[in-house]
This record gives sequence, C-alpha cells and structure tokens, in this order.
Amino acid sequence: MTQFRSWSLAALAASTFLAALPAQAQTQATTLKVAPETLSRVLDPHFTTSFTTRDLGYLIYDTLFAVDDKFEPKPQMVERYTISPDKLTYTFVLRPGLKWHDGQPVTAADCVASIQRWASRDSMGQTLAKFTASLEAVDANTIKLVLKEPYGLVLDSLAKIGAPVPFMMPERIAKTPGSEQVKEIVGSGPYKFRADLHEPGVKIVLDKFADYKPRSEPPNWASGAKIAKMDRVEMLGMPDAQTQVSALIRGEVDYLERVPADLLPLFDAKSGAKAEVVSKYGFQAIMRMNHLQPPFDNLKVRQAIARAVDRSMYAAVVAGDPKFATDCAAIFGCGMPYESKAGIPSFDMAAAKAMLKEANVDMSKPLVMLHVANAPGIAALGNVTRQVLVDLGFKVDMVSMDFQTFATRRLNTGPVDKGGWNLAHTTNSVPDQGNPLSNPFLVASGPPASAWGWPKDEKTEELRLKFATAPDEAARKTIATEIQARAYEQVLYLPLAQFTTPSAWRNNLEGVLKSPVMLLYNIEKK
Repeated sequence: MTQFRSWSLAALAASTFLAALPAQAQTQATTLKVAPETLSRVLDPHFTTSFTTRDLGYLIYDTLFAVDDKFEPKPQMVERYTISPDKLTYTFVLRPGLKWHDGQPVTAADCVASIQRWASRDSMGQTLAKFTASLEAVDANTIKLVLKEPYGLVLDSLAKIGAPVPFMMPERIAKTPGSEQVKEIVGSGPYKFRADLHEPGVKIVLDKFADYKPRSEPPNWASGAKIAKMDRVEMLGMPDAQTQVSALIRGEVDYLERVPADLLPLFDAKSGAKAEVVSKYGFQAIMRMNHLQPPFDNLKVRQAIARAVDRSMYAAVVAGDPKFATDCAAIFGCGMPYESKAGIPSFDMAAAKAMLKEANVDMSKPLVMLHVANAPGIAALGNVTRQVLVDLGFKVDMVSMDFQTFATRRLNTGPVDKGGWNLAHTTNSVPDQGNPLSNPFLVASGPPASAWGWPKDEKTEELRLKFATAPDEAARKTIATEIQARAYEQVLYLPLAQFTTPSAWRNNLEGVLKSPVMLLYNIEKK
C-alpha cells in the first residue's frame, strides 16, 4: 500500500503542476497516449493478425462496410449499394469527398485493388474470392462485384471486424503482393500516420486528418461515425503490465488496452483512473499444434493432447482471476450465434496416455513450445500446457520470446532444428472466431492458405464451402455444428477458455467505445 499511496501523491502533484501551466503549454490535453498490450512492428494491416496492427488500422484506414453490435453490416465508405434480383451482382457507390491522407481522392479502383489484396491474406476474403467472377471499377466512384453463384455473406465479409480487416488503401500501395509488406502507410481514416516520428517497437504517432468526413450515424462497434476528437494519438511500447499501470496512475499515459486482474486493486478512488471490460464477448484462448511436424502430424497424438486438456486449469489463470474466465470450449465462442457443444472431448488423462502409447510416440525428442513471455494471458496458457505435456511424459523446450518475435517465428514451416516448432498458444477476439469463414484456425487447406499450424482436411473445407452456400441462417447453424464436430475430431486447434480482460483509462477521458476491438476515435479529454 505504501507504493500505491506514492503513486497517488505523484499523480496529484502532477495534476496540480499542470493546472498552474499556461494553456498553450498543456499540449498533452490534445494527445491521447495509449499503451497496447504489445506494440506491433508490422504496420501493414493486411499482412498480420496482430491486435495492435488491427487497432492501428481502424484509426488510419476505413472500410467499405462495418459491423455493428448486432453483427449486422452497415455502409461505411459506401454511400449506397444495390443487389441484383438474382443475387449475383453487387454495386457499391462510394461516399463523395473521401480523400487519402496524401490529398488524392479515393477511387473505386483503389478499393478494388484493396479488396483483392486483403482477400489474398484473409480466410473470409479467400472464400469471397472463390465465389467472385469479376470485380471492377465501373467509374471513379462505383464498384461492381459479380458472383459465380449466390453467396449470402458478401457484406459480412466486407464488414469483417477482426484481423485482417478489409481496409482500403490507395491502388499504388494495394498492388503490393500480399506476401510482402507495404512500404507506405496511407489511409483515408480519421488519423494519419507520422512516418517521421515512428520509432519501431517504441512509439507510433498519428495526427488528426482534417479532411476526414465521418458518417452521421452514432458510432456502434466499428460502424457509424469515426470522430477524431484528439489532435494526436500515440501508441507506446511498454515492457510489462506493471509498468503500464504505474504510468497510467502517474498520468504518463491515458489508456491501457488490457489490465491483468491482479493489478485491478490499484484502481481505487484515489488513482485517477478506472478499469472496465469493454468487450462482453472477450477472447478465446487457443492452443495450436503444428500439423506439418512430428509428433503432431499424427492425428492420434493430437487427439491424445485434446483428451489431456483440463480447460478449468486454463480458465483459472488466463485472465488472472477466474471470475473473468470460463472453460468454454465452443469453437465459435460462447454467447455467439453458432455456439455448440458438438464433439467436445472430455478430460481423461489416463485415456490420453493410452492413446500416446498406442501411437508409439518418440518421447526422447523435446517438444519446442513457442512461449510469448510479454503477454500475460498467453504466457499463462503456455505454463499450464507445459505441465500437461510433462505429465504425459514429454520433454519440453519452452522457447521464450516477445510477441513480435513470435509473430515471425510461428510462420516457420520447417523442422524444429531449422527454427520450426511443435506447438504454441495465442488469443483471438471471440467475434473473430465466431463463424466458420472468419475463424482463421479452421482453414484446413494446408500451407500457405491455412494459418500457422497448417492443418489439411478436405472434409472441413467441404463443410466450410457448404456453410458459405447455405440458403438461410438455420442451415448455417446446422453446418456450423458439423464443422465444430469435425474440427475436434481432427484437432485443428483447441479452444482452452473464453475470457474478458478489463481496459483502463484516466478519469478525464470520455467517449470510450464498447467494442470487441480497441477503437480509439471518439475519445476526448474533459
């Protein structure tokens, strides 16, 4: 408590000092300083599933459509659209006056190139591309999409809220192959990237874009008005949660993306800050095994791991406090439209050991586990899994790294002695996981299309296509249940728990949006 009181006194002293300064000296009043859980070095929003990159993208870029809290797609950059009676032709007309941050007008050709690039990187985009006969710019403001056959999730795909998001870029940038990162960060959103002030891994600086024209509807999740009420947004890299919370209480930062539960007691009435859950659906904790390398190229071994998983152990630690977590094992998330119990294996350590013995697994070679040490929730998952593997008789080489190193290392498809790996953990927002097309861990076509882990299963892909062509929502729910059962049978990945994590901000902030992603527009200081 002594340390906490000193933080409170420091915050009080700082506020008193600032009150005595001339108004022109208080530049922090127009700057929003944010500490995300980790600060991504990758700024290309089509290239990575990093939360920081996605959240940054929502400030810099815009989308043709955006989803609201009822999971309904709403026009964003689009002013109006039509769908032909045969449901094969979609025509989108852009809002007038849209500009890129370099001053050039946004055109339909820009958007066509952006959709094509995004679709090369995203699971839902790849499905949309399979149904596309043609995509073209009819004129400067009109986009025409023609399908090979009806596909009822066109607007849902273009309104996708999770990474990679279908953000629009200038055509010259969007022509960059999806396998390469873009060299310029230019969007048409409420804030523009300051390349001259960028310090990779340390600080990302954005300035208000004066020519941005927000929509008139109120903000709702990623839909509606994006209003830049602050002149500048700075995303700051900080080494750990304790440092972040200390900085928030001292007034050195304004907003924290995530706060571990064990630090929540610091936010009392004297701290000058508060913590609150802004996403009711929260996150899914994930274990991913490498399907390309032994021993997890063996289905029996993956199934054994699935039987050895006691999800209550993960729920107890992933959020730092069990009250923020549940041992939900639904592939598409609990509380979501496609929630199901189909195929979920029961915990049975004895059965798991028997399956490993039957599979004649070589236990002499240590399993390489990629361990993200600087993200508390992900790190907690790895610690539990390590003990599970040891209990099964495996040796474990837990390779610790920061998230940015992990984001690169996990893409290595080679054997473990060539920089590869056997298993790893991550988290993803539940709405991202919420249907068979948006959930990246269900793509089962092998490398390079599948997400890291690279499962291959023709039956799953057939079911995903069947879901895409289903005639109505009732049929989609039935197929989603089939997909979950198949995903567990093949152990494409393992949901370990579902949890929420509070965000935190200074008491003088207003307009914080409730959303599955961190949306930093609409915020102001009172």
